[in-house]
Amino acid sequence: MGDDGLLHQAAYADWADSIARAGKILYVNVLYWKALTAMYALASLVDRPQTAQDLADKATAVRAAINHHFWRAELGYYVTSELFDNLSSGGNLLAVAWGLADAQQATQILDRMQEFGMSTPVPTQTVHRAYPRRFIALENRLGGIPHYHTSAAWLWLGSWHVIALARCGRLLEAEETFCRMAEAIVRDGTVHEVYDVDGHFLSTFWYTSEAPLTWSAGMAVHAYHELMRLKAG
Repeated sequence: MGDDGLLHQAAYADWADSIARAGKILYVNVLYWKALTAMYALASLVDRPQTAQDLADKATAVRAAINHHFWRAELGYYVTSELFDNLSSGGNLLAVAWGLADAQQATQILDRMQEFGMSTPVPTQTVHRAYPRRFIALENRLGGIPHYHTSAAWLWLGSWHVIALARCGRLLEAEETFCRMAEAIVRDGTVHEVYDVDGHFLSTFWYTSEAPLTWSAGMAVHAYHELMRLKAG
C-alpha cells in the first residue's frame, strides 16, 4: 500500500490473471473502496461509532485517491493503471454501479463503452483496447487465446453493465444489453465462461470455454432482478 492509501499488486494477481498488470490497478482498488464502505455500514449496524467513523474517513480518502490517480477527464473514463490507459470494464462498471463515480463520470463512462462497442455482440468485453502482447501470459498466447482478458466477453461483466446502465436511468439500454446476454444463454443452453469476438463461446484446439460458469450465471440472475426492480420504480 502506498502513501495515498491505494493497494498495489503483483503481475497476474487479480481476476484478469493472464495479464501482467502490476502496481496500482483500478479494479482491485474499486473493490477495496467498496469493502471499506461495507465495513462502515456493518460497524454502524453493530453500534461501533468510532470504528464506523474511521472506516468512513478511510473510504472517503480512498475514493479521492482513486479519482486522482485513475480518472482521465480527457478520455472520459478511469484508466486501468498508470501504464495502461485503456478502459477496463470491470473497474469502470463497478465504479458506476456502486456510486464511486459521480453522475457526470458515470455518463461519460457508459457513453464511451457504447462508442467502443464493448457490449456487442455479447456483453461485455474486458477492455476496449488490448494490452501489448508482451504483457499477456505465454500460455495464453501458445493456446491461441491471447484475447481471453482483452476483446473476449464475460457475462459477469455484462451483468454489471446492465446494472450500471439501469442505476443511471438508462433502462432501455440496460434491457437491450440484458437481452443480448439472454440470447447467448438460450442459444447455447448454458452460461459459458467467456465468449469470442464473434459472439460464440471461446474455443480453440487447446482450449474450450468452461460451462456452466456459476459466477456469470449468478450475476445474470442478479442483473435481471435489479433491472426489473428499477423498471418497476
